Amino acid sequence: MIAVLVLLLVWITGCALLRWMFPAPLGWSLHNVFLCSVGAGVGIGIASCLYFLCLGIIGPNVVVIALVEALAMAGILALAILSKRSGPAFEWASGPAVPKYLTSLFVVAIAIGVTVFVVYTMNKPHGEWDAWSIWNMRARFFVRGGQFWKDAFSSDLAWSHPDYPLLLPGIVAMLWTLAHTGSVAAPIGVAFLFGLGTAGILISTLGILRGKAQAFIAGILLIGTISFTENAANQYADIPLSFAILASLALLCLQDRHPEDLRFSVLAGLIAGFAAWTKNEGLMFLAVLIVARILAIVRYGNRSAMLPQLLRFAAGALPPLAVVAFFKLRFAPANDLLGRSMHDVIAHATDFGRWVTTMEGFIKAALLAGGFLVPLVLLIIAYWFLVRFNVQARDRLSAGTLVIALSLMLIGDFAVYVLLTGDVAWQMNTSLERLFMQLWPSALLAFFLAANPPRLVSARAVSEKSKSVKRNPKATRRAPG
Repeated sequence: MIAVLVLLLVWITGCALLRWMFPAPLGWSLHNVFLCSVGAGVGIGIASCLYFLCLGIIGPNVVVIALVEALAMAGILALAILSKRSGPAFEWASGPAVPKYLTSLFVVAIAIGVTVFVVYTMNKPHGEWDAWSIWNMRARFFVRGGQFWKDAFSSDLAWSHPDYPLLLPGIVAMLWTLAHTGSVAAPIGVAFLFGLGTAGILISTLGILRGKAQAFIAGILLIGTISFTENAANQYADIPLSFAILASLALLCLQDRHPEDLRFSVLAGLIAGFAAWTKNEGLMFLAVLIVARILAIVRYGNRSAMLPQLLRFAAGALPPLAVVAFFKLRFAPANDLLGRSMHDVIAHATDFGRWVTTMEGFIKAALLAGGFLVPLVLLIIAYWFLVRFNVQARDRLSAGTLVIALSLMLIGDFAVYVLLTGDVAWQMNTSLERLFMQLWPSALLAFFLAANPPRLVSARAVSEKSKSVKRNPKATRRAPG
């Protein structure tokens, strides 16, 4: 229970930082849904980085760790309370009317998603293989290892990938350290926050950019993706990484709507840095995002805005990247891919059979990913056929950034499978669907940003409702917010 309370404080800290950057009145609003969703990952990222810095510099000193974390929380909360900043207000974009059945389906999808998470968690409270053999095992080394905590990176544990970044082990170990417990509630709570935050970012961002109908449909698709909820409950790092990828891209989309407010680029850089602290694929994403942003601005944007945005992005990414560098240079062993000889890399790159096997694996995974009754790809194609695409001029830069970034990530993942050691078919069977889930929320953001909003209520019904409002305006008056 104490671990859950500490995690709640971490979440509040992230929300406070977001409220300092983008203030808004307290209360239920789309603005605060967005801030609280992004704040979950920001708070966890900050707490994890501070924990590992304390551990790496001073060692497993509980008093120092508690003091540093408490000072950081208090400082951020003070900023949020005392600051008199101003900023943009995030509200629902105009769009077609939303019928009651869509709202009901959205609520039902949320209930089912939470139920699925709870059922999976009850069946496997320690998570699946990667959770207890990599992330939580590393956290236990940090908490129980004493002066031998560095043995978590021993070559004798090469099968556990000791070079992997430490966002998840860091936050779980911090919660266990401060709560004086090894309760499974800590990793379960972290997994739930990342799953909830990812869904919240997708829904609120599309609500801001495209309206309530698009947001609800995208939310139903994401929450209804069984593989997404299952991987969240399994306590894998793929959902935290999908959170960071989606949040970074969503913030750049909002940057394009508010080109003069460069706080979006700073925050996007910070969260992209947390992606690098989550998994090795996050390092690739950080590089890919910079390239995608440059290409998109050159093609669709104002080139004079490129340097200011990139400088703010770099400023945000620098703190977590410094923690990643500290870990990689001082503690982590050689990476599985980078530690190989050039001869082996060239041999795999020129092996035509590996290319064919990898291509077959990608096609098969694309058709089977998600756990829907029908393949997600076919469902998306059918929806596109009904509504078609119509990217508005003001969204072309955002859509370009999304499409280029996701395409480059897929190309990078494809190349990694070709070049990795071992049986490529086995590698893909055990990990490719999870890689797709890393990109799935962002792919939904790109799709619904480009898709025409569906008309789910007839024009006649809308007209009759409008006439009713004119006859009796007091009946539809709503409280602000």
